[in-house]
Amino acid sequence: MPLISRAHVRISRLRFPFAVRVQAEQGSVCMRDANGRREVRPGDPFVVPAFAHFGCELPGTLWQPCAISLVAVPDSGCPRMAAIHHDKPWSRTLARLVFERPAQVWNAALLSDSWEICERHVRARLFAEGEALHALVREQRAAWAIYWLATLDADAACGAETMEALARQAGIRSARALNAICTSLFGIELDKLTVANATATLPDEPTCPTLWLGLHRSSPVAV
Repeated sequence: MPLISRAHVRISRLRFPFAVRVQAEQGSVCMRDANGRREVRPGDPFVVPAFAHFGCELPGTLWQPCAISLVAVPDSGCPRMAAIHHDKPWSRTLARLVFERPAQVWNAALLSDSWEICERHVRARLFAEGEALHALVREQRAAWAIYWLATLDADAACGAETMEALARQAGIRSARALNAICTSLFGIELDKLTVANATATLPDEPTCPTLWLGLHRSSPVAV
């Protein structure tokens, strides 16, 4: 199920630990990233580099909704990845881990064991890349929820119970809290991008993009 808007909305500063292809499924979308703005129309997708911030403006209306889908692609599928591949290796590694297990309690102690460095160095290396551990975990949990909704089957529906389950699987206490986080970080309530008054079933365990999981097994960055 693509992300669907029946109002004029802007999604700001979204990013994923993998490159993502943004496809306009209905109507045209205005994309914004560090290189400027471009219009994305059906049949003319745009690939955003991994871990790069981008925004989307969906000029939907009640009569003419606007819809986009998000699909993970390998780094090799994004020509611009070569320039930024090593930009934030530690932060991107943490983002990958969050996408694989969003409900995990991620903290410096756990990462210290995984990366085989002390907790102080965990925080220091993220700080050197302009990131903070808890803020990045919070952001990527919300991004995981957005990606999950954008990759549902086209005939799937998403109601209140599904949103509550989605929030819990993302490691967030409630759908209301998830909406608040998405509003704070991305400028949009997540339930504004779903089909209203419908239901869907979540898998028993959190899942991350199949393509991305196969291509990017999370492993500690070499010290």
